[in-house]
Amino acid sequence: MANQFIEEDVPINGIFQYFLHAPVDSKTESKDVVLMLHGGPGLANSYIAYYLAPYANFCNMVYYDQRGAGKTQLKNQTQAEALTMEALLEDLRQTVTYVTQKYDTRRVFLAGHSWGSMLGTQYILRHPHTVAGYIGYGQSVSDAAQSRSWYKFLKEAIAKAGDPADMAAFAQVDQNFPAIGPEAYFNAYAVLGELGMKYDYMAADIYEIYGNSPTWTAADEEQAAHIEALNKGLYENVLYGEDIRHVKTYQTPVYYVLGRYDEMTSSVLAAEYFETIAAPKKGLYWIENAGHLVDTDNPADFFTAVKDIVART
Repeated sequence: MANQFIEEDVPINGIFQYFLHAPVDSKTESKDVVLMLHGGPGLANSYIAYYLAPYANFCNMVYYDQRGAGKTQLKNQTQAEALTMEALLEDLRQTVTYVTQKYDTRRVFLAGHSWGSMLGTQYILRHPHTVAGYIGYGQSVSDAAQSRSWYKFLKEAIAKAGDPADMAAFAQVDQNFPAIGPEAYFNAYAVLGELGMKYDYMAADIYEIYGNSPTWTAADEEQAAHIEALNKGLYENVLYGEDIRHVKTYQTPVYYVLGRYDEMTSSVLAAEYFETIAAPKKGLYWIENAGHLVDTDNPADFFTAVKDIVART
């Protein structure tokens, strides 16, 4: 592990959770912390910290593998029934407390990606004054609206490409997706996710980034093959039907950093919702040459936006 990273297992809410810290170098005086909430559920992003580190040395970056994900799951072997939104929100509450104390700061910013944007949004609605601000990227605002938009995009892209295997795979998904019931939704999401890796915009090879990570091991790779199924309950009970568009007021500063070509969680729909909300401070940033994986697609512009957010808050 490179010298600039610190790994630790921290007792959080009854289990040991894995943390990867990328503190600022000794020449940079900053107590600002960005706490990264990964997507999935179950897709830990601590593995990509090394790839993002060159762009993020303006504050302390903290990654943690959520319950049911990454090295936290490797250590604990948590069972599926323990993976609930309530457990994850309590994990996050204790994590924010821990990070606040560790860095002796009140300036902790949550940065939630995709599933992490659902977790982060619910957290600031419950605990608005415990963090300095919220940054949503790959922001989910309505699973039904955004998933329907994604389905339409993939349908058109696959038809245009004309690949028989992809057309056959897509045909497995009920045309009424996502309004097809929780279990069918989970199965369809898995199919569309595989197709999305080919047809959604991605400037960087995420598999290569993971594979080159100094923390990625054979055990991590083996576990990754099963992590989606482990988190099935969260897909069915939280993702399915999730919609925050009725929320119009936040007590925490809110910022969205959106990939111009994000089709999976439509950045257009996220931006439309953002215009309807009120918050103590707010800001919308568009990242060019980026899709759903905003940070790895265009890390330079992504972290330029994050740096601006931290500076102005």
